[in-house]
Amino acid sequence: MSSSLPATPLRITAQQGQAPLSLAQQSFNGLLAQIAEQREILAAWNQAIDAYHQRYAKDVAPLLDRYYAAHAGLVNALVEASARKGLGRTLLRDLHAVIARLAGDLARNVRDAATRATMQALHAQYTEEPLDTEETPDSTDAPRLPSATEPESPEDIVRRVEEEMQARQARAQQERERHRAGRARKPSAQERAQQEAAQEASQSVRAVYRKLASALHPDREPDEAERLRKTALMQRVNLAYAANSLLDLLQLQLEVEQIDAQHMAGVGDTHLQRYNQVLTDQLAELRQEVVTLENTMRLQLGLASKRKLQPGQLMAQLRSQIQALEHDIPLLQREVQAVADNDYLKQWLKAQAADMLDPD
Repeated sequence: MSSSLPATPLRITAQQGQAPLSLAQQSFNGLLAQIAEQREILAAWNQAIDAYHQRYAKDVAPLLDRYYAAHAGLVNALVEASARKGLGRTLLRDLHAVIARLAGDLARNVRDAATRATMQALHAQYTEEPLDTEETPDSTDAPRLPSATEPESPEDIVRRVEEEMQARQARAQQERERHRAGRARKPSAQERAQQEAAQEASQSVRAVYRKLASALHPDREPDEAERLRKTALMQRVNLAYAANSLLDLLQLQLEVEQIDAQHMAGVGDTHLQRYNQVLTDQLAELRQEVVTLENTMRLQLGLASKRKLQPGQLMAQLRSQIQALEHDIPLLQREVQAVADNDYLKQWLKAQAADMLDPD
């Protein structure tokens, strides 16, 4: 990624003959640059993940189906082998354990419903241990959209967005009060200052939002084309406010010419510090979003938790997975034929038992 970021009209520049930028102004510019950088990283992750899932669906998923089909064939061959004579009691017990383990693995992973049901039955037949299955996330946890029985008026949208923000702030305040009460002590001067700063920052965001909402109210616009433009802009304003994105709200103010570069240079340090608090929180949220995406993909790829993962590495990981599947499928297919021989089966079971005792 390039270290130089595109200039933003919000950036405050020192004019010739004027005093140098204050610390608050420098912090504002620095936060703008860091947010832009994190957004670039986030965009790179989203683009890489989309490409990964497309390639996964096209190339990996069919290979996995073949891999699981070969595994199911091996399980069925082992079930047939368990009915043959010539295996001692110990090897037969080991064989049943392998059947149960492989059938359980398939039941948890295979996509084909018929194969999954067969493997679940075999697992139950050859073991008394319950089969662990991953729970499907409760759909009730998903965020709910407002009812669409009748369209919301612009006033209703503004009111609803403000109510959502106020409810979020109230929940945050309740959490702070609960935490403070649990500690059974009064907040320190520093904590009170932080709470006051957070409240002032929130009020600053709300002031920007209300100024935009007042200027972009679609119902006050007689011209149809202009009303449609303002409706689209107001949707963006509502999204930015709901996300508590001061930067996007300020960019929208620039877009509709409510502010300009000179306006930003004239914002006082006290007010700018409130902006900086909001931007600091937004930067932290962006960084956490990047970390969440990285951790999700690392978990999906089965990588060590401490191993750093970059968006550009996803395709290399995918190619390694494809190569591994293309290597393993023929081996499984050959084993299906090989376990028909009792001598090979005995050696194979001993190797399986050794692997279970020493998986490394």
